[in-house]
Amino acid sequence: MSETENRPLYAVLMALSGDTLLLPNVAIAEVVARETLQPDLRLPAWIAGFVDWNSRRVPALRFEVLNGGAVPEASRRERVVVLNSSGRYLPSGQLAIVTQAYPHLVTLTRAALQPAPLRDSDRAELVLARTRVANQLAAIPDLDMIEAEVARALPAAAAAASG
Repeated sequence: MSETENRPLYAVLMALSGDTLLLPNVAIAEVVARETLQPDLRLPAWIAGFVDWNSRRVPALRFEVLNGGAVPEASRRERVVVLNSSGRYLPSGQLAIVTQAYPHLVTLTRAALQPAPLRDSDRAELVLARTRVANQLAAIPDLDMIEAEVARALPAAAAAASG
């Protein structure tokens, strides 16, 4: 094994309804309670609403719905995970994902990640890859493409207000 394969990767597993996301730990800005979520019924079903965070209005999405799944039932265990994004499409530089539970920190090595095929239902432009972490299958999302998708879905006024 090379030194690169042994170097630890600090990541977060985020449980969704019927799926799991794997993100680098540095992508996570904060985890907030679902009660902070302000729904906006004018937006597509995959946008759960907005959270006010650090004087910004951050759009929150349900990745599993954006990726072709059904809208999950609300749960008291839900959390809203604020992510740092590139800021190329959203002036705030943040977006959020609604999860089914508190995210789990994991320390991995590249050798521990086993490639897995995309699901037939995956939108290839949103899912960079799938991997097996121990006995759990996880999707590695393309945050840049997700940010672009969110920006396209928001009315111009909402996108300007998020900055």
